[in-house]
Amino acid sequence: MGGSIGDAGQRAVSDTAAGHDLTGVSRTLLIPLYGRAHAARLLPEVRFHDPAAQDLARRLGLSERDVGRDRFTMRLCIARSLVLERMLGDLLDAAEQPRTVVVLACGLDTLPQRIGTEHARWLCADLAAVTALRDQLLPPSPGVSHVSAALPHGLDALAGQLGEKPPVLMLEGILPYLEPAAVAATLRGLAELAPQGADLLVDGYHPALLAFARFGDGFRRMRVRFRFGIADTRDYVQLAPRLRHQAEKDLLALLPWRRRLRTVLPAVAALGRPLATITHLTLTPA
Repeated sequence: MGGSIGDAGQRAVSDTAAGHDLTGVSRTLLIPLYGRAHAARLLPEVRFHDPAAQDLARRLGLSERDVGRDRFTMRLCIARSLVLERMLGDLLDAAEQPRTVVVLACGLDTLPQRIGTEHARWLCADLAAVTALRDQLLPPSPGVSHVSAALPHGLDALAGQLGEKPPVLMLEGILPYLEPAAVAATLRGLAELAPQGADLLVDGYHPALLAFARFGDGFRRMRVRFRFGIADTRDYVQLAPRLRHQAEKDLLALLPWRRRLRTVLPAVAALGRPLATITHLTLTPA
């Protein structure tokens, strides 16, 4: 929900915004950006603040016309950003030395700007058109590099850049757009890239939620098709060797009940399983 690497078939932005060329950039990556920028209005209960996203949204001149009026999806993106930030922070705090963090399908994510480079060396990876836009809006800086890469078969661009210590690999907002075979190929490719082992932070969505989400205003207008949902996050370990399931966090737990009324029917269909999660997986050393 909101990724860009490998978003074949999604409607792309073909115009410009505030002088920036958005040709070839999926409009779905603007949804989480808009949500983070307007978190104080959309989800004040969580007290999420992202000055870098606010600045980007202002410079791009983003409005609801660009992203749709589906506030539930935006709120879910805010919750996702907050949980990922906390889980990643825990991993970095537990490390004796700074870790390499690879943000796949980074889009215009501002996690490096929020967390900083004291405890992390960042590799932000996405399609060439997206990294070109990111170069303009969030230029590389000491400790933050940009890499052009595609999923599932364009990960070679990351080879040799992960260091000798286990990296943290982040897949946010991209897997629902991939075919199940491509999801498995992506996880296998990451396992090959990290023979030293790794931590993975992955967002996942129950098929019941995705079935309803595609009728939201933004996704419907963008003609988005979701291809991969996961009913039980423990099933990730069946998709690639060396994967281990550590924990999952329920994203909807951060939303007050009145903010998630539309999830009542999906929740019934899901039979008690979480509808939206961040899962912590590990890759054991080869």
